[in-house]
Amino acid sequence: MPDITPNRIRQAYETAKAALLAEMVSAPVAADDPVQKLLDAPVTEMRHWVGELSTSALSTATAVMALEQMRRQYVSAGRDVPETWTRLIRGGIEWLVTHQNADGGWGDTIKSISNISTSMLCHAVLHATAPANGGCQSPGPTELLDPPIRGLTSPVRLDAMGSASAYIDRAGGVKAVIARYGKDRTFSVPILTHCALAGLVNWDEVISLPFELACIPAKFYAAVRLPVVSYALPALIAIGQVRFHFRPSWNPLRRWLQRWAKPASLQVLERIQPPNGGFLEATPLTSFVTMSLAAMGLIDHPVTRRGIEFIVSSARWGEGNRACSWPIDTNLATWVTTLSINALGDDVPLDACPGLRAWLLRQQYRVVHPYTNAASGGWAWTDLPGGVPDGDDTPGAMLALMKMSGVKIKH
Repeated sequence: MPDITPNRIRQAYETAKAALLAEMVSAPVAADDPVQKLLDAPVTEMRHWVGELSTSALSTATAVMALEQMRRQYVSAGRDVPETWTRLIRGGIEWLVTHQNADGGWGDTIKSISNISTSMLCHAVLHATAPANGGCQSPGPTELLDPPIRGLTSPVRLDAMGSASAYIDRAGGVKAVIARYGKDRTFSVPILTHCALAGLVNWDEVISLPFELACIPAKFYAAVRLPVVSYALPALIAIGQVRFHFRPSWNPLRRWLQRWAKPASLQVLERIQPPNGGFLEATPLTSFVTMSLAAMGLIDHPVTRRGIEFIVSSARWGEGNRACSWPIDTNLATWVTTLSINALGDDVPLDACPGLRAWLLRQQYRVVHPYTNAASGGWAWTDLPGGVPDGDDTPGAMLALMKMSGVKIKH
């Protein structure tokens, strides 16, 4: 093994720095842009980094399930199913089958070890989209396609489903999912809902979420101790409602309360949805919401329509447009930018600092966030409308701004 010398470290750093600076992007900024008032001198362009998140089996499984639920409702209503949905469902299944791990499961990325949560999501969507279960049909005999869509051929699909089922049994199934997340329902309930929509989990095994709590003023959310984290409020509402739809409470008082709360909580859901449809810019959360509303027949609700548009626009097609997948989030532009600035330190080009500073200042929230009610002054991980300010990105942005301003930071 070669010696790790200071010279080799310096060479590696210079190579990494050059690659990082080459990834910086710029965009023009108008002279009357409000951000100009926050700067010492006007700028003509803003600069930042975007980066790219790894594609994800978890995201792909949830996106395909949302599309499949919409497709089924369209078929039931006698509507023409958009060809784009069919292509995305087929492409997503092809990608999942191609990237199944040798042990039968799936991990968070194509290089990750298998885990029970992602594996149950992938297995469920393979089951739901199988032609034998009323799922998406291929446009013709798959053996006539060149090359064939592997995920839509019965032997390949059945083999993938059998391997996945065996992995899930070994890992512990539903009990393992519940145990993995404990009292926090943020992830376990959406995962089991996804599986219930595929017909693989009984609705009695899906814990009921009190979506009626979304109707109280947001300032009381902390006091009532929601069973999910605050940013998962869309899941609380949509998944709580779909569980109520398929398995209402045995308690007549709660049944009445939840029936009363359905329209009011849907109004809350519509109010907090970003204009581009993507909750947190996250395909999984947006897909969980969309599949739940679609399964209840709410295919024309504004939240459902915007959600499916976000899912369609977020798809990544592979070579030849035969397989497609989805990332966990659209991007982490703000986080990547602050990490890059803080990593480069004094090596940030002086001519780039004004543009970087302008871009970061533009991303700061100046009002209380309508989704999480976070106070003004924070930063999210992204510059897109689905982001919310949090405690990781805010100090990162502050450190980056101080570094570019020449402030000495004591460690």
